[in-house]
Parts: sequence; structure tokens; C-alpha cells
Amino acid sequence: MLLEDDMSFNDVVVVGPLAVDMSQNSITFKDRTAYLGPLRTHLLGYLCKHVNQVVGRDDLSEAVWGRSVSDHTINQHISQLRKVLTTVNNTELTIATIPKKGYIARCESVTELNLLKPEAKLEHPKAVLFSDPDTCEQIQSAKAEGELKYLEVFSDVDELHQRLMSHEFQAVVVDAELEDYQGLELIKEIRTGNTLASSDVAIVSLSSEASKPLLGFNVLLDVQGLVIKPLNLETLDTKLKAAVAARFKLKPNAAYDLVPTRLETKVSVNLAAACASN
Repeated sequence: MLLEDDMSFNDVVVVGPLAVDMSQNSITFKDRTAYLGPLRTHLLGYLCKHVNQVVGRDDLSEAVWGRSVSDHTINQHISQLRKVLTTVNNTELTIATIPKKGYIARCESVTELNLLKPEAKLEHPKAVLFSDPDTCEQIQSAKAEGELKYLEVFSDVDELHQRLMSHEFQAVVVDAELEDYQGLELIKEIRTGNTLASSDVAIVSLSSEASKPLLGFNVLLDVQGLVIKPLNLETLDTKLKAAVAARFKLKPNAAYDLVPTRLETKVSVNLAAACASN
């Protein structure tokens, strides 16, 4: 029987101290992050969604590839995932082969309840958002109805910089599609210490699509999450909590300085298509 796969592009699957970010195609364990690529992200995310349960090969093929694939193909990708889990010094999650049955992602400290509701373990982070006036108005309307009360919104970059002086915030949400690359420049300025915000503050970016240049920019600038527009407030809430929970080590300023902010090429990354083509 096929296990239900209700993952979306914006999901972050949390298993103990490990998080699989579907939008960033990455895995984070404590303070280390590794890029997986779309297919292996979906594969690991699906296994983690069903942590401590045996997943059959047929179910895995259908959920991840959308078609039947050979045992050799699945074995290859499982082997690569195991290497990545070792690379990030993961000691919590393992992927075991169950002969004649399939695979199981094991994490003894995690129950099904903890996996399905990771947000129950995380408090609302205090955050600021920098975007266009229309997006800010949408969020202000939601705040008036009692949602996202912990989030302050700004469409003026000077006002935002003044607010960042307070150091009260755990996360910054930045629209990557603002004119004149204002959003991307702001992310770079934060990471290089050219704002009054903490250089290691959690950052989540907004975009109408997940272009390859933007995904690369996010990885290089240590952006903890990506939310696809039109904005879903529940998704934004979940991404903010996951971003604040993730830990990373700042690189030297020179590494951030070299990252370009003028991302001209728009190449959409479609998760389903990527999985089907592998």
C-alpha cells in the first residue's frame, strides 16, 4: 500500500536535530549543512516523513520518481544519502536496508508525534520582514486578524535598518525580488557585518520561483530557508521556526564578499520534474 506523500516544495522535515529543507535541497544537522539536490532531498524527506517505518521499494519509486525504477537506481541514491549523513557528522539518523522489504530511516529518539508536529517544540521567533508594499500590506492584514503578531514588516530599507539596531530579532525575512537587488544586497550586508543586525541572524528569503542562481546564492550566503510566493502565512511561520532552530558557523567576510547579488538568469527548478527525470 502506498504511503501518503503530502510533502510540498516549502516543507521542512524535522527529525530530532536534523532538518531536510525541500526548498533549499539541503540537510542541516546541528551546525552543518550539506546540499543534496532535488531528487535526493525528496528521497530523504520521504523516508524521514515515515521515520521508524519500513518503506517498500515500490512505494519509494512511486513517491520519489513517479514511476517504477530499478533496485540498482534506488540503492545508488540510498548509498549517496548515507555518505552525506556521515559527512555532516550525523549520529542520530541512519538508513537501513530491510531485505526483501525496503528501507527504514531510524531515529530512536523521535516519535511519530514529534515528527508530524515539530512546531510544537519551537516558540515563535521574533522576526522582521523586508518586502514590497503589497506583501507588507497582506501581512499587516493578517496581523490585524491575530496572525504573525511576532513579525514586523518594512517596505522602506532605511526604516528597517533603524529597527535592526535593537538586536531584538531572531530572524530576518528578505524578498529576493525587490528592485535594484535591494533584498539580495541586504542579505549580503547582514552576513558581512555591514548592518546593525547580528551577522549570524537567521535569514529566510522570498521569491516567486526557485531559480538555480538564487538557490546558489542562498547556500553561499547561509540563508536558512526559501518561501515561494504567493505567500502562505502558515508556511512562512514554519520556515521561520526551522530557520531559527538551525545553527551554522559564519564564514570569513571575504567568502561572503565574493558572492554576486545581480542574479540575472531565471531557471525554474521543478521538484516533480527533477525527480521524474532521474
